[in-house]
Amino acid sequence: MANTSRINGFKPVKHLNGSPFNGQANIYEVPAGEAIPVFIGDLVQLSTVTPTSNYPAVKNVATATTANNVAAAPVLGAVLGVFNAKVDIDGKMTTGSISLDLPIYRPASTKQFVLVADSPDLVFEVQATASFAIADIGLNADIASADMTTSGALTTGASPQTVATTAASASATRPLQVLGFSTRVDNEPAGAFNKLLVKITTHAFGNAIAGV
Repeated sequence: MANTSRINGFKPVKHLNGSPFNGQANIYEVPAGEAIPVFIGDLVQLSTVTPTSNYPAVKNVATATTANNVAAAPVLGAVLGVFNAKVDIDGKMTTGSISLDLPIYRPASTKQFVLVADSPDLVFEVQATASFAIADIGLNADIASADMTTSGALTTGASPQTVATTAASASATRPLQVLGFSTRVDNEPAGAFNKLLVKITTHAFGNAIAGV
């Protein structure tokens, strides 16, 4: 059965020891100085822009809104949710009206808080850009990203990020290690758009990572 292309970024599913992911995450600020939008499921990294809150600043690993402009390293984790822009995480008074609906993504150049699954031992499910070869399981791969200006991502808020299916190698500088295929009835391992299980190799909280 052919796989359906349903791109929604990186979804944490378990830890390396096999225990399930239970939704643990930490709060981070995406500063207004970051011009790249952040979607749910996007991988993010620490930002060099100074935060205006008590929380560390992050940014999208993508370096442009057009396709495949993705930084190699280091990677912090995947975004699980976006706080309403009117919610002040520090507990201070806010001004203006507030919608009860949670935003589906963080728009460009907007200060907003996000929840990030940032444990270094997390395993994520993610779609391959085309077909990831069975023989390449265990090798490291790059992050790919579709155009963020398309109506799909802006309408659904789902991340356009996938795993690049070309040039997988043993290089430790590549940000993702492919651990296998997601065991699902709708996932054909040998087909296009196969769903992979990956871990972050160049994690911001890993060993020998320079500070930001």
